[in-house]
Amino acid sequence: MSMEHLKSLAARAMVGCVLAAVAFASAASAPPLTPEEQRGRQIYHEGSSPDGPPISAFVGRSGVKVPAGVLTCASCHGADGLGRPEGGVEPSNVTWGHLATSYGHRHNNGRRHDAFDEITLGAAIVGQVDPAGNALDPAMPRYEMSAEDLAALIAYMMRLESDLDSGLSETAITLGSVLPSEGPYGPFGRAVAATLRATFDEINAEGGIYGRRIDLKLVAYEGGPEATAANARRLVEEERVFAVLGAFALGMERELFAVFAEARVPQVDPITLFAGHEELQDDSTFFLLSGLSDQARALVDYAALHLELAPAAVAVVLADNEIYGDIARAIERQAAARGWPPPSVIRVGAGRDAAARRLEELRDSGAEAVFYFGPAEGLNGFAAAAAARDWRPRIFLSGPIAGRQALGLPAAFQDHVYLAYPNLPGDQSPEGTAAFRALHKKHGLPREHLAAQVTAYAAARVLVEGLRRAGRALSREALVAALDGLARLDTGQTPPVSYGPNRRVGVLGAHVLSVDLEAKRVRPETTWVPLD
Repeated sequence: MSMEHLKSLAARAMVGCVLAAVAFASAASAPPLTPEEQRGRQIYHEGSSPDGPPISAFVGRSGVKVPAGVLTCASCHGADGLGRPEGGVEPSNVTWGHLATSYGHRHNNGRRHDAFDEITLGAAIVGQVDPAGNALDPAMPRYEMSAEDLAALIAYMMRLESDLDSGLSETAITLGSVLPSEGPYGPFGRAVAATLRATFDEINAEGGIYGRRIDLKLVAYEGGPEATAANARRLVEEERVFAVLGAFALGMERELFAVFAEARVPQVDPITLFAGHEELQDDSTFFLLSGLSDQARALVDYAALHLELAPAAVAVVLADNEIYGDIARAIERQAAARGWPPPSVIRVGAGRDAAARRLEELRDSGAEAVFYFGPAEGLNGFAAAAAARDWRPRIFLSGPIAGRQALGLPAAFQDHVYLAYPNLPGDQSPEGTAAFRALHKKHGLPREHLAAQVTAYAAARVLVEGLRRAGRALSREALVAALDGLARLDTGQTPPVSYGPNRRVGVLGAHVLSVDLEAKRVRPETTWVPLD
């Protein structure tokens, strides 16, 4: 195929395509992608056309034909077009500012050519030749696509440098959070919000992240799934946040997290009780601490390894809400790994007497270990009814759920009650304690809800570390990859944080403590139970 024929083909693809006006638009002022540019974006990233014929790639000197989705532009040249070397191959920088540089190009192998324009870029894509007619490196595939798709791809490549993810500009990174500001949880939400703002104020005072300041947008948790999910959608669609830090959900995790997952908005979450839940798993969601399911697993391991408990029967008491079902499944899997029998599962509704009314059923099961993840207000009634019937199983609880209710259990359960906590004050390093206290004093942060402030501060440090590691060419994809590679990050506030391709809980494990019911206190001795 001659050079003139290739140029003619590329020129026909350009008919009706107005590109130059936006070629050098800055990221701060670039308008939204046009429909044609959006079409080109899909071709660049996915190797497929929204409504055109299939796109093919021809590889190597022999021209083996494969679907373009196997060899997308982005897979070699990167989402940002900068073409970082990998595996001995050095993909070219295909940003328009580089391709169209006025002094042309000279390559390491001596090949020279003038700057690209729309026509010669099209010829390179479909014909593997540069503006001087030289053959490109055989590692560069030749693509076969319609003239409309080629025009769309070139249109998008001329916008590649300014195609930043939502919430990202040359000067700012916009983050979001869903927190209560009024009602019974208002003080909690205001304390966490103040901590996040103070943390980012300090980052901004130091120059931000590669010169970009961090802006925090908040929307309200309103106590209902529809209203709260609508507020989350407003964060995504109107505030156009780049990532989310903290989503107060309180049992509405599925509705709330679905909004962020659908929009592919990365999230670092320090708050939810259901971290790691199988229905909340998403590649873009990173939890800071273990949720209820992992706390339950840690309790099983503690009982088996440290108490050397081998019960003939096990019972699980769950709140009557579907999202709690993952806890029972986690306990069953961990129990099987320790050679325990499958647990019997009892679901109870809200109310002080709800669990007590199921007592006979529980006692008749012969359970020697009860994992209580039911409503906190029903815990004391359950234990009192059990003591009255001279039934004294060991009771395993989540500390964040049970709270001070665990200290009021009947004395008959002395040395039979155990609590799991994903983090404790002792997890703070001396340096971390000093840093948090300095932040607290400088910004006059609230004295209430200190534990929540500490975890929010730790989560902010995790997200900021991810932003820094993602580098100057920041994107959501780069942020997810950077967080995915964190290993034993020292936040100063928690045990070391690690993520990986199959791990989205940063601190995977729990502290287990026993309760001194006579002294009505938690014993200071704690055992850290790691999970894999």
